[in-house]
Amino acid sequence: MRKLIVIFVTLLMSISFQTRAADLEAEEIELRETPQKMYDRLNQSLSFPIAFKNREQFERAAQEQGYSSEEFEHILQLLARLNMEPNVKSKVGFQDANTLIELLASIAQTPFQQATVAMLKGRYIGRTEQKYQEAIAFYNEALTRINDSYDVESMLLKHTIHEHLGGLHLVIRQDVPALMHFHTYRDIAYKLRNDYLIAAAESKLGHYYNKNQQLTKSLQHYSEAIRLSNRSNYPSMKTHLQLQLAKVYRDLKQWDEALKNAHEAAAGFKKMGNDTYLSSCMTVIAMVYGEQGDWNRAIDYYLNAQQLDAKRGNYIAQGLNFHNLGQAYSHLNDETNALKYLLMANKVFVEKQSHHYLVYNELLIGEVAQSKADWPLMMSHSENALALATDLNLLDEQKSALTQIALAAEKMQDQTKVISTQKRIIALNQTAKNTANDPAVASSVLAEQQLKLELSMLQSKLNDAVETTKNTNKLLAFSGLIATILLVGIVILLIQRRKNSRQNEALVKLSLQEPFTSHQGYAALLKDLAPNPVNSPTTALALIEFGEHVSTDLNHGQYFANAITQQLTQHIGDCLLMPVYVIRQGLFAVRFTEVIEPPQMLQTLRRYLDGKDINFNFNIGFINLPLLAKAEIKIDPKLLFETVQMALAGARSLPCDASHYVSLRALDFVPPTLFANPLFLHLEKGIERGLIRVETNVAKEDIVWPCWENNQVRHLLENI
Repeated sequence: MRKLIVIFVTLLMSISFQTRAADLEAEEIELRETPQKMYDRLNQSLSFPIAFKNREQFERAAQEQGYSSEEFEHILQLLARLNMEPNVKSKVGFQDANTLIELLASIAQTPFQQATVAMLKGRYIGRTEQKYQEAIAFYNEALTRINDSYDVESMLLKHTIHEHLGGLHLVIRQDVPALMHFHTYRDIAYKLRNDYLIAAAESKLGHYYNKNQQLTKSLQHYSEAIRLSNRSNYPSMKTHLQLQLAKVYRDLKQWDEALKNAHEAAAGFKKMGNDTYLSSCMTVIAMVYGEQGDWNRAIDYYLNAQQLDAKRGNYIAQGLNFHNLGQAYSHLNDETNALKYLLMANKVFVEKQSHHYLVYNELLIGEVAQSKADWPLMMSHSENALALATDLNLLDEQKSALTQIALAAEKMQDQTKVISTQKRIIALNQTAKNTANDPAVASSVLAEQQLKLELSMLQSKLNDAVETTKNTNKLLAFSGLIATILLVGIVILLIQRRKNSRQNEALVKLSLQEPFTSHQGYAALLKDLAPNPVNSPTTALALIEFGEHVSTDLNHGQYFANAITQQLTQHIGDCLLMPVYVIRQGLFAVRFTEVIEPPQMLQTLRRYLDGKDINFNFNIGFINLPLLAKAEIKIDPKLLFETVQMALAGARSLPCDASHYVSLRALDFVPPTLFANPLFLHLEKGIERGLIRVETNVAKEDIVWPCWENNQVRHLLENI
């Protein structure tokens, strides 16, 4: 049991260690690939200002920020590094980095913490003050503190330190230690087994050999970097590799390839918003045009780079651009502008103590002064260049400076100085070693490396195309799925709509029917009375009541009542050949579309029923349409129906021993307001006043009209 527990705990620790290592490597990649996003994320995760002077205050601050002390310290370390990245935009930049370094120094206890602080101090001095020797000392101190540590965190710190040390030694032209650090940098990346970090290290070696004009080796390392980067999708790395390849092709004098890669890299950096390296792309393009002798176009790109560097506040880069502009104008024999920009560059390099750049600028000023035959100016700057080259132990630059001094001294007729200078040149030539950077290499070897590089580039493009195709296919498949779902949904909706439409039609049809017999009823009558282009105009409306059958359902049951109603509907329709509507049991409406008079209707119906041996008496209420003389005045169908109801009410008041009709007709001068609710009251008054003419087949005096005002239940209207 104890063995199982030990194995289980060991397994958990192993998984935890692997997870921690993967997280640290992912952070390192994120810092290199998308530093701005990482900076923004970490900066927003903390509340500023942050202040502490000892470990106790630090732990309290970490607790207030909501982090453990280890997490909080790690975030501060990352922010300090990010503030010194050239392509990270922050409000305070290096000032914030220095504050963070001081805070971290106040709590550094372990060797790793002290090494991190030393590394950050070296980075800060190198980036802000260009004191590269002091920076190297800090980096070496950091290495000493973690030299015997092999955990992932320490290995990643060593990895960063060796990368920076290689770059620093390369800047100050110490090629041997630079190469040593770059190799160690690559070895650590291989130990970490991370393709991204290995590719970055191979790229640095390619950069080193390109700087030293060992183009075959440079291509070899770049090919390996591209091969490794093809395994993953890291846009920033691929864009940086394109920029480096542009420099290699420039040195190989393959101008088309150089420009192609430089422009593609510029497009990538522009897309990422990385102005620092976009400026580098402009500079490479300018150099390519300069190598081709197109100095005017080169100047345009140098000026573009200058604008980007000024926008970023990159002072050293501005100085380099001034130097490049001075060189370009010197090739155009514009000594005035050449000197203006070179002196501006001199000012920058002196202020920043960038002696490794200053020596070349002084030499170029000497060359321009020679073109102007300004021998004192040439002498002054040549001597400055000689002093700097001697301090930096640059043999070739010392010889160039001495040559300029000798020429200036000769022109100034200072023979003593000419002789002493020539002696120094001879001494330098005797002590100089054959330092050819790139041994004679068969052209076939160089061509082989170029082919390998092109193959890697093509493989990279193929991988990108395959990935794009996969994404496109996924998008098409997803779009097809969505389209299919939408199509199915549309079909279902159309089917449902058609079904609903049929149901609505059926319900509308049903709503127009009388519920017991399914014949057209009251709703259908109102619909047909309304103006309708489909139906013929209505000329008259009649209500027919068979008094004996009004209560048939109560007397003989619904079945019998329905049968009688259906038969009477059939007979009325066959007799009058007009639409018949069942209003209710024993009551029918007929809508006439031809001119007919009430006596004619009564006789026709009576004769037809007698022929069928049907002796039922009936009453007819009748009105001619339109009711008013002005046909354009429309009356609501409900009021028309109620008007004919009034006529039927009068017919029902007559003796039931025979069939009767009562017809109402409005006189020409009747106002439209007569036909308004309550209609029976208005009609009653209208009949009394003689506004409505009454016709019947009996004496009019026998008609008893409904009395509205004396109605016992009229008060119910108040509650409706």
